[in-house]
Amino acid sequence: LEKPLCSATPVGRLSVFTDASKNNHKAAITWLSNAHWDKHTLNGTPEDSLQTLELKAVVWAFTKWSTEPLNVVSDSLYVVGVVARLEQAILKEITNQTLFQLFCQL
Repeated sequence: LEKPLCSATPVGRLSVFTDASKNNHKAAITWLSNAHWDKHTLNGTPEDSLQTLELKAVVWAFTKWSTEPLNVVSDSLYVVGVVARLEQAILKEITNQTLFQLFCQL
């Protein structure tokens, strides 16, 4: 049996926190590194929805720490649901190309 990539319980490693703002079209990721908080900000576009911005933050985190266990904390029920289900999902092409590309990156 393959070990699932997604866990409902914390993995006891690095935790990153993601958030986004539709008003300023930005997403942010923060994490504790060597006893101080680091952050990374992503710029979105006016066309980005709040869900797309939140998803961009999570994709960035998974890309940066792609080789190690990672806890992701998000206040987006949409993103948490997508990530939890994506491992077993079959993607089809969708009309929103930004969203399709983000799903493919996950």
